[in-house]
Amino acid sequence: EACRQMSSPENILNKVQANEEEERLNRELELTTKERNELTERLLYVTGGSMSTSPYFRPNPFYENLKIKEKEVMSLLHNLDTKNTEHREKFQELKKEINFYR
Repeated sequence: EACRQMSSPENILNKVQANEEEERLNRELELTTKERNELTERLLYVTGGSMSTSPYFRPNPFYENLKIKEKEVMSLLHNLDTKNTEHREKFQELKKEINFYR
């Protein structure tokens, strides 16, 4: 005699309720994750993080060119400052040498 175990209506109801609760929690998790991602993107945008990944960022070619020019100018300024310092040091050495031979 084979023993068959039949699911009682109470067990079936519990499984249905459990499945419904699981689906509800999955939907809630998806919405929460989506909201978190959107807020993270907005935070990055507002704080100056990776703006290019933000949905609010539209690249402006004039701005991009300006940023490139700024880097070039800042580099040139740094080089001029370095050369100025080198020339001042050389000038001081030459002054000492002139004073030595007087």
